[in-house]
Amino acid sequence: MIGLTLYDVLAIPTTASTDDVRKAYKQKALETHPDKLEPTVTEQERRAAEGRFRNVCDAFEVLSDPVKRRAYDDRIQLAQKNKKVWDEQHDRRVTERDQWARQAKERSEARMKERADFYESLKRIKEEKQRYIEMVERFYDELRECHPEWESRRQAVLQRKEMADKGQIPRRHTTRI
Repeated sequence: MIGLTLYDVLAIPTTASTDDVRKAYKQKALETHPDKLEPTVTEQERRAAEGRFRNVCDAFEVLSDPVKRRAYDDRIQLAQKNKKVWDEQHDRRVTERDQWARQAKERSEARMKERADFYESLKRIKEEKQRYIEMVERFYDELRECHPEWESRRQAVLQRKEMADKGQIPRRHTTRI
């Protein structure tokens, strides 16, 4: 069965006569009428009762009219026939959504891995740069130990370059470092 039908609302079988529909309506209307509620009920309970009463009235309106009832029964039968097709389509959509979600998760994980690899390569590059700087510093230290005059010449060149950058001496007299 497909959800709650108008027959379920009135609690009658689908083969019920018009008189049975009318009797069931009267009984359900008495049971669900909002005026029968206690005066202390909340607004939410009152709205819910009005909704149930409206459902009973709608069911009676459709099932008491033979033309509307025939059209309703045809729609119900069609819905029952198509339920299998609808269920298959629903299952296909669920499968497609699950597949899409899995692929999105895989793409996200791949991006996160790429990002982690990128940061790891940056870390390696920084470590290599630091090792290179340390190696150059050791080389300079050894050079200074072996040739102490080298540092004084280096300082003189740096001083001339600084003066040339400030415009105190012409650039052609400076040597490049």
